[in-house]
This record gives sequence, C-alpha cells and structure tokens, in this order.
Amino acid sequence: MAAMRVRQREIKPEHALPDTLHPVLRRIFAARDVACAEELDYSLARLPSWNTLKDIAAAAALLRRAIEEERAILIVADYDADGATACALAARGLRAMGAKKVGYLVPDRAAHGYGLSVEVARLALQREPDLIVTVDNGISSIEGIAFARRAGVEVLVTDHHLPGAALPEATAIVNPNQPGDGFPSRNLAGVGVMFYVLLALRAALRERGRFDGATPQPNLAAWLDLVALGTVADVVRLDYPNRILVSQGLRRIRHGRCCPGILALLRAAGRDPASVAATDLGFVLGPRLNAAGRLHDMSVGIACLLSDDAERAAALAKELDDLNRERK
Repeated sequence: MAAMRVRQREIKPEHALPDTLHPVLRRIFAARDVACAEELDYSLARLPSWNTLKDIAAAAALLRRAIEEERAILIVADYDADGATACALAARGLRAMGAKKVGYLVPDRAAHGYGLSVEVARLALQREPDLIVTVDNGISSIEGIAFARRAGVEVLVTDHHLPGAALPEATAIVNPNQPGDGFPSRNLAGVGVMFYVLLALRAALRERGRFDGATPQPNLAAWLDLVALGTVADVVRLDYPNRILVSQGLRRIRHGRCCPGILALLRAAGRDPASVAATDLGFVLGPRLNAAGRLHDMSVGIACLLSDDAERAAALAKELDDLNRERK
C-alpha cells in the first residue's frame, strides 16, 4: 500500500490577505484562491454584473417577448441536482415575472440520454412550446436543437459545460465557457447561469415598465437557497462568485427563508435547518435529488422544489429519501 502524500500549497505573494489573520486561516484562504481581504465580503453587491455574460441581453429579450406575448415556454432540464434546482429556479422566476405558460420536461436517463437530443426534442414538440429553454444542458445538443428549430421553435440554451468544436444553432446561448465570453468566472453551475439570466430578464422587464401593482418586481435573492444547493451539489469550483451565492443561500436556509421542499428534505434527513452547512447540501440533499434521476424520475425532485405546500413537499421529500435509501 502506497504511503499517503500530503501536498502543501504555498501562500502566493499576490494573496494580499491581512496580517492580522491567523496563519492557519491565511493558508486556508490562500488554498481557496482568496486573493485579498475584499474577497472575504460575501454580500450580493460583490457579485459580477450579469451584463458581462455573452449574449445574455439577447436571452433576456427573448424571454421578455415570450412573457409579453404569453407564449408557451418549456424548460428542458438535466436529471441531476444542478438540473433540478436550475429547473425549479427557472420555473419560479419566469412565473413570478409574469409568464403564464411554463412547463418542464426531464429526459429519462436510460431512454433518452443526456441533453436536448432529437428524441427529447420530439417529446418537447408534443407539448407545443413556442420557446424551449435548456437548463444545465444544451451546449452539445447540436442535432436536437436543429430539429427543434426546423419545427419553428426557438431555443434558449443556458448551460455551463464546456462546448465542443461547434456551437448549436440556438436562438441565444448563455454559457460562461463559450468562446468570447467576458464573465470573470468559468465556474458557475447550471443553476448559477439561470440565476444570472433571471437577473438580466428582470432588468429588461423593468425597463419596459412591467412591474407595477399587478406584477411586483420579484426579489431574486429569495431563491438563493436553490442556487446554493445546485452549486454545491454539482461540485463546481467555489471561486469568489460561487462562494457569494452559496453563502447567501445558506444564510437564507438557516433563517428558514427557503422553499418548503428544501426544508422538507432537511427534515427527512434529520438535519436542523438552523445549523445547515455546505456539507449538508453536498452530501445530504444533493444525493436525495440525484437518486430520483438515477432510479426513478427527476420530476419528483423538481416537484418537491417547486411545491409551496408544506405537506405536499414533505410527502415528496419522503419519497426522495426512500429512493436514496434504495440507491444505497
């Protein structure tokens, strides 16, 4: 048996951390690429602006028109925890901004494979959407997107995975890893990308005078619990923007200001929401959502995250907990 090797990282000179920090904390922060004292500030004001993402204005305009014209929007989600949280966030956000016709579709892992394949596009077209929005997938779905476009359906891709040699011919693409993107982070999860798209959409609708007494302007911070869960569960690198999103989401969960589905999942797992940590998101809640995608149907997980009824959320959380026990 090979001996275990411990590799220590040096604190680089560019890490201008305060001298008053304990040496152990300095090393921990440096290992996480915290470059300066300002990066210890996890307020939302420190997030990079949405308008640095390539094509996000076009994506927001596409969604704005769909809302104003009351067009049918279909969300096509991935079948993991990131996909489930991104789908729930998209559905909640679009409905809060006035979308009347929002549905979602999750591919069957065994039958359809990953992403917006031709088979999934056929299923999607049966729902008669005017606009398909992919969450946590789509950047490699060249054939499926071409199929949908030939049928006259517009497609908005929101994804974070690395693109291939060619991009799909979608109506718009938002992905910090696509060529020519100027966003300062390449590590957003799919749910983080969707959060930024909703920020851009809210700004576009605000410019059009959409928000009044009938349609109040939604507070997107209310859904940072979903963003935190998907970000940690997808094991993306926790760089500065992601640390802000996760820190803010955890704060909301600890204060009980989160969706009933997350509270129900924590209770089903015997965890106290008031003391929830990132490890609970990654090793307790994430596996329960992922179990649905592996053994059953991720729509159960999405329904749990979308439910505003505590009893319904508890029943769905128990089903997810049972599936996770079966997975084990």
